[in-house]
Amino acid sequence: MSTSISQEKVISPSQMKLKSRHSQIRRIPPSPKDRKANSNATASARSPRNDEVRSPRASTRRTSSSPRSSPAVHTPTSPKNEALQKIEPVVQKPRDDDELQIDLQQQMLSSLKEPDASLKALLDVLTDSSATHHRRVNACGAIKTLTLKKSNQVPLVRTAGVVSSLNTVLCTVAATEEERTRCINALMQLCIPEENWKIVYLFPQTAEALARNMADKYPQIRYAACLSTSFLAKKNRKEMASNRILMYAIARVIEVDKNGNLEKKSAKDKKVLTAARLCSLKMLLHLSKDKDVAFKLARMESITNALVTVANRMEKDANILCMATLTNLTRHPDNLNHLMFKVPKLALIFVTNVEGSDVECAKCALYALQNLSCDSNCRQELANTANLLGNVTKAAFKHDLPEQQLSALHTLKNLSDDPFNLVTMTNTPGCTATLLALANSSGNGMAQYLACDTLATLSHWLLTLSARKNTKLMGGDKDGGGGSESGAKRVEMGRRTFETSTYQMWT
Repeated sequence: MSTSISQEKVISPSQMKLKSRHSQIRRIPPSPKDRKANSNATASARSPRNDEVRSPRASTRRTSSSPRSSPAVHTPTSPKNEALQKIEPVVQKPRDDDELQIDLQQQMLSSLKEPDASLKALLDVLTDSSATHHRRVNACGAIKTLTLKKSNQVPLVRTAGVVSSLNTVLCTVAATEEERTRCINALMQLCIPEENWKIVYLFPQTAEALARNMADKYPQIRYAACLSTSFLAKKNRKEMASNRILMYAIARVIEVDKNGNLEKKSAKDKKVLTAARLCSLKMLLHLSKDKDVAFKLARMESITNALVTVANRMEKDANILCMATLTNLTRHPDNLNHLMFKVPKLALIFVTNVEGSDVECAKCALYALQNLSCDSNCRQELANTANLLGNVTKAAFKHDLPEQQLSALHTLKNLSDDPFNLVTMTNTPGCTATLLALANSSGNGMAQYLACDTLATLSHWLLTLSARKNTKLMGGDKDGGGGSESGAKRVEMGRRTFETSTYQMWT
């Protein structure tokens, strides 16, 4: 049986002798002089000040508040405090959305791959200002042809120079209609895959290119820009809502028929412009479903004014999208006061749609009024809006539309919580009668409960106004009682007496 011995463990005889010789040598103890020198060195190292002799009084204090004390005195810290200082966490400043967006943009640009020679030649023609018109049009057409193939759409976006070159042409004022048409169609094809929604918008000039072409006078270019923006909005809600130029362009697309401009267009152009407006309304509806974005959209004056202007003046599908977007804006509690007092004619738009024939628009309008009535500052303004209580009362009696009925009753209940609306609601024709009829109805249990709750609230305000804890002297000449002041009696105001009063009745 073979054995292997490591050379590191083998000790030679000479090494063994040397080791035993060292072990036999005795250590020489230090002399008294060396001991004194070592003790002095240790004491000087522990002393906070080596160049000063401390007085007995100063030695009893750890720190001195005298102005003659040197600022260079070092205060010793315990090991426990030093350990706490070492493990103290570093508080990092939170980064805002702009900084995160810039970081993502830089990472994206650094990860792009270089194009091949043929593609680079096409991209150079697009960005070359000295190139002829025909060469630029042909280069735009070639890139558009490449984007039509689905397998090329994702790699082309991740190739350096493709999206940026298209944006350059779209942002160039001197670019012709044919160049812009081919470039915006190519960009639209690149925006179709879901994998490209985030990265395309990260390019520096994408938002500007889309905003410029949504305001283009040519209908085909405007529609392609709106469709591209609607694709990118699915993953860039907050970024788009923060871009005022882009929001202003969307508002101008919605107001395409503000002064009857569509009537001056041909049938083909009118159809394309209407489709672009419908696309923009769908995009706004998608953006308004986010809570933070809804807060920004409500304060975007161009968007809210455009929606109020075109409401009830478009085709049925577009009106439904408009009302649904406005309803989503009322879902944010911080938007209620702003929408009620800063957006003119918004409440009137809702009131008109409640009475309208379209069921979906009426339902959205009632939901919006229900949300607005939740804010105590908006209740009096809503109750005093023309025809609001009348239309809501009619909707509360629609048994065939339970969603509208419940929303209308919720609105009446919220409005009744304000005591200043007592007179307004009781003076509205049919309001009290409708509530009494629903309270005695056995059909919808929730509707009956809401009607009873509203009546109880109104009764509470009536009882509060009448049940005043004060007394008055009644029965004298001053009160028309016909008796003397001495015969008057003090009665409690607001208390039920159940007494009958007659006029000179014979007994």
